[in-house]
Amino acid sequence: MDEQLSREHKMVLDAVRYWQKKKCPRTDVMAWDENGEYPADILESFKELDFWAMGVDEEYGGTGRDLTGAGLVVETLAQMDPVLAATYGGDVFLAASEIAEAGTDDQKKEWLPKIAQGSIRTARVFPREGESMEFIVKDSTCILKGRASQAASADLFIIEAVEAGQAPEIRHSILVPAESQGLILTPSDMLGFRGAGTAGLECDGVKVPASSMLGGPDRGITAKRNKQLRGLGDLALAFLATGIARGAMGYALDHAKSRVQFNQPIGNFPAISEKLVTLSMQVRAAGLMARSAAALAHKGKSFESQAAQAALMASGAAQQAGLDGIQITGGYGYTLEYDAQRYMRNAMHLSCAMSDTARIRETISGSMGL
Repeated sequence: MDEQLSREHKMVLDAVRYWQKKKCPRTDVMAWDENGEYPADILESFKELDFWAMGVDEEYGGTGRDLTGAGLVVETLAQMDPVLAATYGGDVFLAASEIAEAGTDDQKKEWLPKIAQGSIRTARVFPREGESMEFIVKDSTCILKGRASQAASADLFIIEAVEAGQAPEIRHSILVPAESQGLILTPSDMLGFRGAGTAGLECDGVKVPASSMLGGPDRGITAKRNKQLRGLGDLALAFLATGIARGAMGYALDHAKSRVQFNQPIGNFPAISEKLVTLSMQVRAAGLMARSAAALAHKGKSFESQAAQAALMASGAAQQAGLDGIQITGGYGYTLEYDAQRYMRNAMHLSCAMSDTARIRETISGSMGL
């Protein structure tokens, strides 16, 4: 694969890096993590760069969908601030894509311009094993009841639910504004991705118009659409994990170069240098795999298997970089005063996102004819 970025993508990277340097210094990001709160003014400042428009077609106020460009934004942000990276990635890779592919004309006109402007935060919610979310349609009203253990803070939730009495494999996506009566969020104090506003979500008879069902009441989540959605989620995760891995490795590398023991930088010792060399290969491989999958998706080709492979590679690299970073920084790494522990916690948090590893591996094995 050609590793050279286009002029436009280089400009995207430069803009994100410049903004990060001005608005997201390490000390501030560490403070946001410690407080478990994300400052709204920083998010608003980032929106001024207009990167949300890369997730939406020009017809609806965007600049045309560019998954490679959006992925580079996610990866670059995640090197310092994975919470903002995940917020952006969820809006662009999941919400914008799902509404564009499956929404009615009215739904597209209502929501896509808002996503392109970055004026709303979205979160896709689906029940995990042992959880349920059901709905009934009565008098042109969709009524939801059930719960999901994890949902990010959002203005608009896209909730995956099953119609009561129907087969569980027949699912629908329902657009639910955060202010809907009966929608209950219970904040969760997480070990990683603090400040993301993670919460348990309960629908206690939430009522929304039947027109809130994505694509209309008669359009469920087809097998093809489900495959594509999972692929986009894997792709976003791959860029996010690559960024975390790259950030953790960079932090450990700087420490290895500056920390002196026995009259030489500790990076000169084979035990340290070997860890960093291995990490550099893993991170580069993950980044290339993510870009390759994004390029296929942009061309309208099958990309799901490549995205799944990239997600597995990148999440593994992130977790290894987090653990190795702690070891390389030694005693410093275990103190909250230094940033190695934050990288490790965020990398380990990815295991929650990777809870569906069996499905990811099935995607890969299926592409191999197994």
